[in-house]
Amino acid sequence: MTGKEPPPDPRAILEEARSLRSFIVELTLRICRERTVNYFPEDFPAGGPDGMTSPGQEGKVVAVLAGELKRLGVRMTTHAKVPGRDNLLATVGKGRPGFRHMLVLLHTDVVPSGAPSDWKFAPFAPFEKDGKLFGRGVLDDKGPLVAAFAALRILKAHEDQIDGSFTFGAVGDEEVGIGAGLPYLIEQGLIQCTDAVIPDIAGNMKEINVAEKGRVLLKVKGRGKQAHAMEPAKGVNAINAMARFLVALQNSRLRHRAHPILGGPTVNAGLVRGGVAPNAVPADCEATLDIRYVPGQTGEGIRSEVQALADEAIWGPGEVAAAELSVGILQEAKPCEVSPGAPIVKRILRHAPDAKITGSGGGTFAKDLVLMGVDAVGWSCGDEATYHQPNEEIEVEQLVTFAGRLANLAFEIANEKRA
Repeated sequence: MTGKEPPPDPRAILEEARSLRSFIVELTLRICRERTVNYFPEDFPAGGPDGMTSPGQEGKVVAVLAGELKRLGVRMTTHAKVPGRDNLLATVGKGRPGFRHMLVLLHTDVVPSGAPSDWKFAPFAPFEKDGKLFGRGVLDDKGPLVAAFAALRILKAHEDQIDGSFTFGAVGDEEVGIGAGLPYLIEQGLIQCTDAVIPDIAGNMKEINVAEKGRVLLKVKGRGKQAHAMEPAKGVNAINAMARFLVALQNSRLRHRAHPILGGPTVNAGLVRGGVAPNAVPADCEATLDIRYVPGQTGEGIRSEVQALADEAIWGPGEVAAAELSVGILQEAKPCEVSPGAPIVKRILRHAPDAKITGSGGGTFAKDLVLMGVDAVGWSCGDEATYHQPNEEIEVEQLVTFAGRLANLAFEIANEKRA
């Protein structure tokens, strides 16, 4: 530390976070009322879920945060590749050359709420009850986002004691990933940091996520021949061919070497569509597969394995003609890992000594950062039990504690010299 004043006492920072409890609750509820549901339009041909007219619309949350930042006097910028899908970056600290720059990134989009009958309350009418917040987004990721925003507010109050920098990012398009969020910021050269924390894994602050599986979305298209249902032998049933393939896929094992943290790959057939009417042999059927894979595998290698399975499954008993099944890659994100002994991991353990090293089959912003050479790890508050589930919830106490711990971690990192 080169400034004249010593850094704040960590216990005092935790108390400052406690003083912001009402702020954290009110701001979380406010941004959770903003519907920023992200989705593929082709998956909702009848119109967007939850009353959405277009995916994301994350600019609504950015506008709320920008108003708070202006009031606090925090320097910020906003960036949008797609109109209405803004990303926000806000930075505090002196930014002196040679000192570390910590980044915390959180996402402003949420997944669809699903069937209303599965909810005990209205998903977009968030509320506080018995020390918890309830509503879509309170856990993933708007509650942690506000906790990180509270940490930024604390750091701003002590900015003259930060030699390096701390950047808070509220970024869109994490749940779907069409490139409107972090990839766009990276392409524009807007992401520069030495260390990063991604609060998007829950874990009750007792997990440090150092590795993530890769993800490849495969589209399997089946093509047969339409015929009248009274004479199915005159047609080629694409749904039957797809069904045989999916059973074969379920019973297969993709080639891989088990990873010490991530284990092996997983396969999920998440969407299947086919046919035009019950009295017609279906000529078309398609399935979308979500495959999470480990280091050593590749998206193209997996596609080839799946295509080979499809080629074996096209023939059914007694059929004189076979449907065609073609497999293509819709989207891919590579696996990533940070050493469990990395400095960022050791620093977090000083503030969460009971945390354990973990990996994840899910994808977060950490992936893109690690692949560009940054030691980025997941660490966050909240219990994962309601991640992407109905009746989402999070404890207010966890949000408050996380705000204080994150601020203390930032003071430590941003006042260290680069190696």
